[in-house]
Amino acid sequence: MIVAYVSGHGFGHATRVGEVLREVRQHSPGIPLAIVTSGPEALYREAIPGPFEFRARECDVGLAQRGALVFDTGATAARWRRFAASYPGRVEAEAAWLGRVRAQLVLGDIPPLAFDAAAAAGVPGVGLANFSWDWVYRHLALDEPELGAAASAAASAYGRAHLLLELPFAGDLSAFPRREAIPLVARRPRADGEETRERLGLPEGPLVLLSFGGLGLPGFDPGVLGGLSGIQFLMEAGPGTFPDNVTALRAERWRGLGLGYQDVVASADVVVTKPGYGIVTDAIAARTRLVYTERGDFPEYPVLVAEMPRYLPCAHVSNADLLAGRLGEPIRSVLGQPFPEPPLLDGARVAARRLSELACGPRDAG
Repeated sequence: MIVAYVSGHGFGHATRVGEVLREVRQHSPGIPLAIVTSGPEALYREAIPGPFEFRARECDVGLAQRGALVFDTGATAARWRRFAASYPGRVEAEAAWLGRVRAQLVLGDIPPLAFDAAAAAGVPGVGLANFSWDWVYRHLALDEPELGAAASAAASAYGRAHLLLELPFAGDLSAFPRREAIPLVARRPRADGEETRERLGLPEGPLVLLSFGGLGLPGFDPGVLGGLSGIQFLMEAGPGTFPDNVTALRAERWRGLGLGYQDVVASADVVVTKPGYGIVTDAIAARTRLVYTERGDFPEYPVLVAEMPRYLPCAHVSNADLLAGRLGEPIRSVLGQPFPEPPLLDGARVAARRLSELACGPRDAG
């Protein structure tokens, strides 16, 4: 069995693990799978064919956030303090469970618990990441010193990893003693963008998707988009009044048609978002342009901003301009930019073959 421990912070960790385990299921269908996370089960059921065990458990602290663009370092430190108090018991319990299910390999994206539990159970722990919590917490400790202890604890756990599969857009991953670079892991659209538009009944003309994950965008009034004539907007349905050029869409609608969120991204000409691995790689795979806004003092942000133009047309909009609906100029800017050559998007296949090999050996994995 391959057991994946996945951070519940954001959807990017879940979507890329889902892609990797989907490839594992196709490449090595005899390997049982299990997922341990506080994230939404539906994302994994949508991505991975066939049966697998799902255990709803808090694996790490992540960041305490107030909406998609604001996080709280003080609340994060308090959350980590509570988690750390129970951490030895969590490691012991997870190691015992890994033994009971006869785990052959632990995949971590990227909870420190995964690697401490794997080491305690005597099975290899393999990471999948473009950033690690020791790097994030060490940066945030400049303002919240207590997070320095969180960084040290995470680095110690990562030091027990057998291997890290290092994704593009990587931050400082030096806490892992062994690293192998792999291509982008990205969700490919299941349907053509125009076909998705027709199936969802979306309007013609330039279509812009506002995407801020499960955290939403508190304080945003869709009415500010009404003055942007000639541009159609798409966003997840919520409270409030929507102007004529805004289509509100519920997840049940696209899921009911057998579509994934990556198909919704592919139906748009531009996505407006905060940069994170999941939405950025969805846009890259869908060939959808990107307008991005800052997301606070998160160290992954400048890495993504520096590297994104290699993969897709991008333009920045400030938080203030976004909330005021001043989006016309950046949208027109990216619509006028050509795409670079498509990158390799076979990271999930590469990772799956490596995991199968480590879990079963080259002969059984093939």
